[in-house]
Amino acid sequence: MAAVTVGGVVPVQAGATTDPVQRALDVMTHDDRFPGAIAAVSGAPRDRTVRSGVGDLRTGRPVPYDGRVRMGSNTKTLLATAVLRLVERGRIQLDAPVERYLPGVVRGNGNDGRTVHIRHLLQHTSGVPDFVAHLPFTPENILTERYRQFSRQELLDLALAHPPTFRPGEPGRWAYSNTGYELLGMVIEKVTGHSWRHEVTERVIRPLHLDTMYLPRAREYDLRGPHPRGYLVLPDPTGLVDITEFDPSSFGAAGMLVSTPRDYNRFLTALLGGDLLSPRMLAEMTRTVPVPMWPGAEYGLGLIRTPLTCGGHFYGHSGDVPGYSTMAGVAVDAAGRTGRSATVAVTRAPEDMAEGLRLLETVDTALCD
Repeated sequence: MAAVTVGGVVPVQAGATTDPVQRALDVMTHDDRFPGAIAAVSGAPRDRTVRSGVGDLRTGRPVPYDGRVRMGSNTKTLLATAVLRLVERGRIQLDAPVERYLPGVVRGNGNDGRTVHIRHLLQHTSGVPDFVAHLPFTPENILTERYRQFSRQELLDLALAHPPTFRPGEPGRWAYSNTGYELLGMVIEKVTGHSWRHEVTERVIRPLHLDTMYLPRAREYDLRGPHPRGYLVLPDPTGLVDITEFDPSSFGAAGMLVSTPRDYNRFLTALLGGDLLSPRMLAEMTRTVPVPMWPGAEYGLGLIRTPLTCGGHFYGHSGDVPGYSTMAGVAVDAAGRTGRSATVAVTRAPEDMAEGLRLLETVDTALCD
């Protein structure tokens, strides 16, 4: 399908509403001019889904209430959960070197799998370079290159052609690395004999009956079921283009999940509620270090901890891929009790920090209201 080129977003007037989440979404589609936005809020006083803007700029159709979106790096929380379930069963050791499972794979330019531990990969304290920073996408070629299939080796080669960002586990150092999660997918495959997609599906998605959540197959460019279209901002005079179709291989094990916001809430609620991991392993997952992602952010093992304006904090993640940006979390009070969960998605990536923080503020609104 050819890209749909449109000069801009059809404005949606932010009408009067008593729902603060609706107001927050309307600000994003009206003031920030995101094409569409959707939020699912689960927990007291009731579960609800809120939408704003349009789901298809060509037809003007609204955002589907139960539409699927690309979840980007929210995938990492599922992959980390699958890894930790294997840790519980003695198949993987958290503080073992990657070399034990993938001999000779992490090598070159100062990268050394003998000094990188599984925990480092999960917490982005490995110093392993990030392949995303070196993907060959440019504004001039992305519409044609989006169908390119990347092999795992290509992704690793892109990363390991560069020296490490810092020594693995170096105190006070942290750098986001999608490569680390690609390596974790390989570790899962080595110890189970199955693909990481299979293991995440069988150990996380299927036990929770998350029917709208899936990991795309190779060369599965479009999204299954109802979904809002995703858009990309290109330099003038092109403007917004439809980028819904995209080969998921460039996201790798770090970011290819597709889900409705409602099902992602169900996953996070089950995870933080202790339905997937033992108390000991959940404590490992939620042990965090400060990170420079946004004010107050701390990173655990595939989970981000963020303070709430109403007290307590939330555990969740965020994700950005061409066409979609998402943020999700479960509220946890000072006593450790879980509360509401919320997942917010918009149908283009934020263009600056202010737009990104708007997603954070909307999750905060949903969890605190």
